[in-house]
Amino acid sequence: MDSKQNFKYFVGIDISKNSFDATIIDEDQKKLFYQKFSMNIEGFKNFVKNLKKFDKTMIKITAESTGVYFVNLYNYLIKKGFNVSVVNPLLIHNFHKSMSLRKMKTDKRDSFVIAVFTLKNLEFLRKNSKQSSTLKHLCREENKLSEEISKIKTEMKSDMSVIFPELEQHCNIFTKSMLLFLSKHSAPESIRQLRKTQIENIFKKTNGNKVKMTAEFLKKLAKESVGSGDKYLEMVINSKIQRLELCQKLIEEFDAEIQEFVDKNLSKDFEILTSIKGIGHVTAQKFLIEIDDINNFNNHKQLTAYIGTDPTLRQSGSSIMYEGKISKRGNKYLRKTIYQMAVNCIRNEGKLKDYYEKKRSEDKKYKQAIIAVGNKLLRIIFAMLTKRTQFSESY
Repeated sequence: MDSKQNFKYFVGIDISKNSFDATIIDEDQKKLFYQKFSMNIEGFKNFVKNLKKFDKTMIKITAESTGVYFVNLYNYLIKKGFNVSVVNPLLIHNFHKSMSLRKMKTDKRDSFVIAVFTLKNLEFLRKNSKQSSTLKHLCREENKLSEEISKIKTEMKSDMSVIFPELEQHCNIFTKSMLLFLSKHSAPESIRQLRKTQIENIFKKTNGNKVKMTAEFLKKLAKESVGSGDKYLEMVINSKIQRLELCQKLIEEFDAEIQEFVDKNLSKDFEILTSIKGIGHVTAQKFLIEIDDINNFNNHKQLTAYIGTDPTLRQSGSSIMYEGKISKRGNKYLRKTIYQMAVNCIRNEGKLKDYYEKKRSEDKKYKQAIIAVGNKLLRIIFAMLTKRTQFSESY
């Protein structure tokens, strides 16, 4: 972790699609430099040229994680040997509010605020990993692929209910062997014309899960089916099968890359997280990659705000009233992950299940109780990762 004594100059960078603003301050918050640069190689070089006025080892740079726009500048500065951190914009926004009640927002002002944030929060900033910051995009793409798979399967079930409605009632149509078969013969009329040996040969061609149905029984279903044979619908089903198999293949490739990264860089954190019954490999990996480093957060409240499961509040005069709804202002991918974790954790006996049942007894709705469990889980996870200890019921 960076030590405050190592730095004398603090750089805040406010990034947009085509340009970025940079402000440099010293330990007394005196502004030493401000300039707007183009978001291209010429702008990058000009920025570094201006930094040469200062001792590189004494410079700490911080940028907001604004979409994907920060990635190229971040990578360029890392290659040049600068110490760079990337922070969530929500942390900067909250810090800005704590500095002043005035509603003033300009790019110049924003870069100054980020520079001051760097100075004030130096002990919590670190060199971010180039690989982990871009790995988030891979994890999020995998999440989209999983959603696409669910959508395709739902559509296929709907299509099969027209063309061959009896089939799904008797087998899982998404096994490798059945998908291969349906890609060739999905209509009852086509199946009726096949010999039993032809059906069996198709079933045998795949590895992994096999269809639990005999060729004889399949032909019987096809013979008695009320399904409507339609060559256009058969083409649609074949298209969906190809898309489904492509998505599954890509997910397997992504999983291998993610697993390799976690094994190499986050194995201890992964071991700590999966010591909680209900947190599996996939959710643990997603959580760790999205937060990047638990030391980016001062306390569990910051982590909760980053995710967006903190309660909203309304202030009137000296009164502060909590609305009960969550803010949803944070990382939506982490929000989904912690929700999945909470659902799985309450299936196991222990304090989290007891806490869920307590919330339900307080007339909380199902989702409200799950979110409450998720926030309690975040407090536990924060303590475990910062103390480097595995789960125990004493947490």
